[in-house]
Amino acid sequence: MKKGELKRAQLLDAAEKLFFEKGYDRTSVQDILDAMDMSKGGFYHYFDSKEAVLRAVSERRAEARFEKLTAELYGSRRNAVDRLNLLLGMANLYEREDLRFATLMLKLCYIDGDAAMREHHRRILLDRLAPHVADVIGEGVADGSFHVRHPLEVAKLLLLLALDADEEACTLLARQADNPDALIDMLELLNAWREAAEELAGAPFGSLKLFDAARLVGSWQASAALLKE
Repeated sequence: MKKGELKRAQLLDAAEKLFFEKGYDRTSVQDILDAMDMSKGGFYHYFDSKEAVLRAVSERRAEARFEKLTAELYGSRRNAVDRLNLLLGMANLYEREDLRFATLMLKLCYIDGDAAMREHHRRILLDRLAPHVADVIGEGVADGSFHVRHPLEVAKLLLLLALDADEEACTLLARQADNPDALIDMLELLNAWREAAEELAGAPFGSLKLFDAARLVGSWQASAALLKE
């Protein structure tokens, strides 16, 4: 790694640590400078704002996750349904991120309402997942797992549907963090997504999964506790 790349990576490490410890809102550019013993000129050589730092942190996390995903997708003998479930699971905030970062993004994007950051995160997923989903749908049509006449279009619709379902679930939970019934509403929403996705893909009933219900409930409860700190 070149010197400039190393310094940029160290800056992202320091910023991410501060975002977790202090919260994104309470972390200033000066806090990052102090943690790095860096001048303002040094900071602005790499980033033009705190928001740009968070976008870079998000992108770096996505790159690491996609590297792992590729190994999981093609490094083992999975069938088309299992591959599609793995890919669609990436649309779920609590499946694709560790709890601390998922909570940070939930607060920023869905409680504070940062639409630009939410769209940035969504675009990363669309750009990186779409080719893989299309490949898997084509594979499933060839082996009889899926029954569709327009694989490429269905692949895009499935991914958009998964991302929309995740956004609706996150919005619901963000608005009703203290309401246990919100979890029931969220699970009903995601079950409706599953049925719609199976119809769209011509897949067997119960074969597609966007989430692990028990894990999702546990993650949300832990996230809600973090938000109160």
